[in-house]
Amino acid sequence: MNKLKSEIKRLSNGTESEINEIYDNLTLTVLEKGDFLLKQGHICNQYFFVESGAVRLYYMKEDKEFTVWLGQEGQIFTELDSYLNQSPALVSIESLENSLVYRITKEKSDKLALKSIAYNTLLRRTVEEAFASMSRNIISFQSEDAKERYRRVEKEKNWLEKYPLKYVSSFIGVTQSSLSRVRAKKD
Repeated sequence: MNKLKSEIKRLSNGTESEINEIYDNLTLTVLEKGDFLLKQGHICNQYFFVESGAVRLYYMKEDKEFTVWLGQEGQIFTELDSYLNQSPALVSIESLENSLVYRITKEKSDKLALKSIAYNTLLRRTVEEAFASMSRNIISFQSEDAKERYRRVEKEKNWLEKYPLKYVSSFIGVTQSSLSRVRAKKD
């Protein structure tokens, strides 16, 4: 629980008792590789806290998968549009390996946010960091070529050694064969 607890502390600026109160409201879920936390088209009513393992957010279009994000140990997230608007999710969330993920329902989360400044801060900062990351990704797609996007992912994330290249290539918007060519080129 060290990495997740450190991330909760960093984002919430909470005291030990405030962090314990957050944990007391979470429910642990044990996932096997391939299990889903959410399926595209369903309503997301939970926040997720990755204790260990990894998850992938992706969507299907015309029988093709598009990876949006890979979540790892210590990360906190939700499918924000579905969560906030209680509308059908645009993505599925699948466990890439055996994982331990804590959850909190929207109802519990809303109640905790009303009484806990630390939890409210945690939620706000989680959304702020996700928005900043999304902005970087959009700018990257609009202004960088595949090689530059690959180098950014290589520099900013530890995905390349951990995940199948098909997910990384999908995330940066290239085919696997194009990614292989990009990786083979030396600067």
